[in-house]
This record gives sequence, structure tokens and C-alpha cells, in this order.
Amino acid sequence: MLAIQLVTSGLLSLRGASYVFRLFQPWFDGGTPCHTVIQNWVLRLGLYNLNKAKEKRDDWIYILDHTIEFGQKKCLLILGITLENFRKNKYKITHKDVEVLSIDIETKADAFSVKQSLEKCSKITGSPIQIISDHGSNIWKGISEYIVSASRTIIQTYDVTHKASIILKKQLENNDRWKIFVNNISYTKKSLVHTILAFMAPGKPKEKARWLNLENYLLWAQSSLQQAKKKMNKIEQEKFDEKVLWIKDFKKDIKEWSNMLMMLNILKNEVKVNGLSSCSLRNIDEKLKKSKIKINSIPLQETYSEITKYLNEEISGLKGVFLGCTDIIESVFGKYKNFSAKSPMKEIGKSILTVPVFTSEITPEIIKVAMEETTTKDVNRWLKKNIGKSLLSKRRTFLKLGKAKKYMKKLFENMQKVASF
Repeated sequence: MLAIQLVTSGLLSLRGASYVFRLFQPWFDGGTPCHTVIQNWVLRLGLYNLNKAKEKRDDWIYILDHTIEFGQKKCLLILGITLENFRKNKYKITHKDVEVLSIDIETKADAFSVKQSLEKCSKITGSPIQIISDHGSNIWKGISEYIVSASRTIIQTYDVTHKASIILKKQLENNDRWKIFVNNISYTKKSLVHTILAFMAPGKPKEKARWLNLENYLLWAQSSLQQAKKKMNKIEQEKFDEKVLWIKDFKKDIKEWSNMLMMLNILKNEVKVNGLSSCSLRNIDEKLKKSKIKINSIPLQETYSEITKYLNEEISGLKGVFLGCTDIIESVFGKYKNFSAKSPMKEIGKSILTVPVFTSEITPEIIKVAMEETTTKDVNRWLKKNIGKSLLSKRRTFLKLGKAKKYMKKLFENMQKVASF
């Protein structure tokens, strides 16, 4: 149990966990586990949790998403929480509240494979009452096709975090002022890094989409405007005026973007804290009034219109409170990537079986049953069926070709020498 917790909760590498045991060996009776043994324990517990019987009921909420790393393999993960538990927990979800219902490894993650995964999963758990995702095109289409074929009404929900990002993208993607602002920030970062004002350099931007940097950029911009009011020594003032003073030209834009961000944060906070319900729109309107945001520009009016449209679509026909965000699956993938990052090649491999470990309780009783019922052979069979030959194994074979060629060349040269002698 301690070995597994050092890896999954302590976030140590397998060799690091093994070394910890060696450090404390004087306090243990008998031997200590090597990294391979610890890995086998983690994988066996993961496979046991994945394969154990799931409760069949009619109020499962499915949370699903894809992840991809190095190579072609993609993983479709389906997490589940019952509507009863979701409401009992007052709409708050932790890793231990969800259950891994399905892990499917595919090389072609299209709508058909998503539908197949949902059909396979629902045969085990019963048809879900709600399915929530980020509405990626293949996932959304696969869910829609599954719902059409299902024999009951299933709520399909658009994750609020991704929807807020789409609203933001719509407002900023083709905004010329925003593009100039971002380019200026990029230039300022490079200009300040090795100067007396290095502490003011903007943070590293997110790579996926520029508009997702809005919150960090606004914080930097507002701090810079405040810094402009402070007294600085002559060298600092000259450098500030040269590299940062341009920020004053964006005062009006910064205020508008700040209001836009505040509106979207009110939306996300409401749905994440109180769930989705028929009261969501009314609650948001009340919070917007308290915030005293003046919706007096076209971008802000369009943002408000998108928020109300999204909520009206999502709460239509809802009775009671339902899940409105997929942050939990993003968090699970984030923790999983801590493990895959320690692999020689970051691919969807055996470390995917760590996901059912850190989303479940780890007790001596559970571990005892898991070790008795799931063997290393079971793990190897599952890996062979679902993962196949790893990229690392293929790479080792590939690199040996170079060694073989070099050896054959040397052999040929030696044969020539022998022949000439």
C-alpha cells in the first residue's frame, strides 16, 4: 500500500519510490521492493479497479474525453458518477468521487468508435441519464448517434469551461486590437527578460490558443498600469517608458476585456459551484447586477447574448440539478500525464492503468483482494490486447539495425584482411 501511495499520491517515480524504501530499510523487516515490482503492483491494482463489477443503475452521469500523446494511439476515457452522489456531494467532485467506467485505446478516434465505447459501457452500467463532454466534433457526433439509438431520453451537456473558451475565441480571434496587444506583450517579454525590469516580464503564454491567455495578460496589464503610477529610479523609469508605456494606449480595451472575462467567470463559477438547473440563468443575471458591469458595448452585448443562449439550450427540460463541467476529467488527465511524462517516450502506454488507481480508495483490504484476483499475466494480456507493442520497444529494435549494419561492415573489413593475408 505504501509503495502504491508513494507513486500515485506522492508522485514519485518508480525508481524514486524504490529508493525511498532502501533509505528506510533499517526500519523494515525483510527485503524492499524494486521499481519493477512496484510498477507491477500499481498496474495490477489499476486493472483490478477497471475490471471490477460496476453498479447497474439508471442515474449514471458519463464524463468523457480523448487524450493523445506521442504516436497514433488515442485514449477515450469514460468517468462516471451517479446523479444521486453528485447531488449528495453538493455538486462538488473529487478524483475519489468518480469511477473509471471505460478505457478504450484507438488509433482512429472517430464518431463510430465513440458510439461503440458508449454502447459497450452502457451494457455494463445501464444507460446513463446524462453525458457531458467538450463537444469536440467526433465526440459530439458519436454521443448524438448513441443517444438516437438508445431507448431512453439522455441529456447531452456542453461543458461550461470549453463553451466559455469558444465565446472568448469568437470575440478575440479576429479582433485587430487584441492581435496588436498580444504582439506587443510578446515583444515586451523578450525586451525585459535581461533588464532591471525583468520582474515585470509577462508570463509564458499557453501554446494552444492565444485568447486563452487573456486572464494572465490582463493581470499583467493592470499591474503595469499600477506600476506606471509609482515612483521609480531614473534607470527603471527610462526602461519602463521605452518598453512598457505602450500599455496606456490599451486602457479602454483592457477595461472591456476585463468585463468580458468577468462575465464568463461568473458563468463558469455558477455552473461549477451550483450545477446546471432551471435557476442558472436567473442566478447569473443577479450576479451580473451585483458586479455592476455595464454591458454597453457590442462585444459585451454579444458575450451576454452567447451566455444566455448557451444556458437556455442546456437547462431546457432539466428537472433538478445536473453536472455542467468536465474539469474533473481534465484534472485526471493532468495527473495521468505526470506519470506518462516519466516514461522514456510519452505515448499512451501501460501508465494509462494508473488512472483507475488514483480515482479509487487505496486500503489494505482493497489491495489484498486486487493482488489475489489480478496477476501480472492478466496485466500483460490486457496490455497486449489494448496497447500492443510499445513505441519504446519498436525504437530499440530500430536502433539495433544501425548497430547490426556497423557490425556487418566491420566483419566484412576483417574478412578482407584475412583474405589478403
